[in-house]
Amino acid sequence: MSSAGHRNARIDALRFLFSLIIVLHHTRYLLGYEHAIFAGGSLAVEFFFFVSGYLMMASAARAEKRGSRPAGYGTDTAQFLRRKIAGILPEFVTAWFVGFFFISAVRHYGPRAMAGLFVRDFFELTLVKMSGLFVGGFDGVIWYVSAMFLVMAALYPLIRRFPDFFPKIGAPLTALFLLGYLCQTQGSPRDPAVWLGLCFKGIVRTAADLCIGIVCWQIAEKIRRADWTLAGRILLTLLEPACYLAAIWYMYTRLPSKQDYFFLMLFAAAVTLSFADVPGAARADGGRAGRVTSWLARYSTALYFSHLYYATTLNRILPADLGNAQRVAAYLACAMGTALGVMYFAAFLRAHKRGMIRAFVKPE
Repeated sequence: MSSAGHRNARIDALRFLFSLIIVLHHTRYLLGYEHAIFAGGSLAVEFFFFVSGYLMMASAARAEKRGSRPAGYGTDTAQFLRRKIAGILPEFVTAWFVGFFFISAVRHYGPRAMAGLFVRDFFELTLVKMSGLFVGGFDGVIWYVSAMFLVMAALYPLIRRFPDFFPKIGAPLTALFLLGYLCQTQGSPRDPAVWLGLCFKGIVRTAADLCIGIVCWQIAEKIRRADWTLAGRILLTLLEPACYLAAIWYMYTRLPSKQDYFFLMLFAAAVTLSFADVPGAARADGGRAGRVTSWLARYSTALYFSHLYYATTLNRILPADLGNAQRVAAYLACAMGTALGVMYFAAFLRAHKRGMIRAFVKPE
């Protein structure tokens, strides 16, 4: 979405691209790191954090402009989080249960073993996994949404309570200090499941990235309001794809290192320019192209949730003499086919949500 509340076609298309890079990065489970496609592709998660931070700031700015403070900042934050969770919950839950039954079938679990698996990994469904309350699970990508919602619950009320200070001063300082801490003590910002003594490394990474997304909103607003010359518009138009291409090249050719921080900043610059719409980039407000990119954005959510259990488990059932290309093809077919089903089943759940609620709860 753009800050104005319209679909941003470039951001929607890029959601799919970077979801696919994450899916390909997880071929390391099938092929090993030395043969993985996009061995450094876990950095693509930064794109989604920056976009989420931007949209969180845009939502807070719209609420501030309306003077919307319903019953206090806690209620306002709860409403914001409820909207965010509702945006992914049907895909998330559906994909999780697909993975649960797939793993149970591959491992030949009976009812008792399936019950044990459910009890062991139930906390993945609660979205609080990254609080440290739970370790393990079969769908590791869930760390992303768990960390995002936990950190947003802390950042959003700060934006609303200090609308002038926090976006302009608090957020950039927080991002700098947290990234500096990770750089000096951990090297790369990746490996989110590393326990730092107080929280998971992924929580620190998420907080820094969401704060950078807040800064992206500030800069995009200034870019959007500026009166650019032709040379300036050309420069910014070329800079956006150059930053994305440099980050993609880095993820394809390099493993995690301290260089991550440089390319992380290129990512942030590119996201800022994608939202700034210089020089007036087309959005997916209508037309065939807009419908395609909007569909891809929805599909990318389902794909993100529907792939890792195939990457970690397919080798159990694929022939031992199968080539790497065939393994990747089978993996992509399973993940992308499942994502398609998950996306449309989630749409069905949303369309019939009221009726399903009325089956259990009487309307007031």
